[in-house]
Amino acid sequence: MNISSPTGAQIHYTDVGSGLPVVLLHAFPLSSALWRAQLTTLTDRFRMIAPDLRGFGNSPPIPLPQSLDDYAADVIALLDALGIERAVVAGLSMGGYIAFAILRQAPERIGGLLLADTRATADTDTARANRAANAELVLREGSAALAERLLPNLLAPTAAESLRAELQAIAAANPPESIAAALHAMAARPDSTSLLSQIRVPVTVVVGAEDTLTPPSEARTMHEAIPGSRFVVIPGAGHLSAIERPAEFNLALAELVMRVEAGSR
Repeated sequence: MNISSPTGAQIHYTDVGSGLPVVLLHAFPLSSALWRAQLTTLTDRFRMIAPDLRGFGNSPPIPLPQSLDDYAADVIALLDALGIERAVVAGLSMGGYIAFAILRQAPERIGGLLLADTRATADTDTARANRAANAELVLREGSAALAERLLPNLLAPTAAESLRAELQAIAAANPPESIAAALHAMAARPDSTSLLSQIRVPVTVVVGAEDTLTPPSEARTMHEAIPGSRFVVIPGAGHLSAIERPAEFNLALAELVMRVEAGSR
């Protein structure tokens, strides 16, 4: 299914199940295919909505985003199109950055928040330089070349070769222009640390125990800044905990949604 965002983008999404709506925001440089385990195992309890972020998966790459605010506006437009006033938002990595952008634009649309393998801080100068170099690489050599460079850092060392091949294929299918645009948008994102103490909805911070990109120590710092949040470390998972250890991830997500449901009664 597709909707048109006021920003001019066409957004493809999956909408399955029934119950309290949960919006799943995928990691870079992947697509909503990241959420295959959540979209097949939690739909008997919750309404699971997984967009392909602009330019990724089945969402066309034009117009390309200028900032993470564009992706956030697309998600808000999706909620509007579906008649959803508030949803639980689960963002993994780049999806977490977009969740913060939604908090800045329309905090009333978020009824609960799962922040997985992400960070609130802005990029360092080194990180911005790395993103610029990766943007040049993907435009020069293609999406498969960048995926080959990035994937070793996204998964735990024990991840199955079949999973590595699956994620390589997902990333390689995304247009280089979309990947480059997302890299520049992430590099330009603001620091969201000041938002953390202002969050007043149920929050769970999830991190893979073997995540080297946004490590447990950084996730714990974020958790400690969010009043009443819960903190879950998933053993054996790297940066893509939702697909590496889906059972443990789903348990954390279901517990969060049930807290939101309990608070709304």
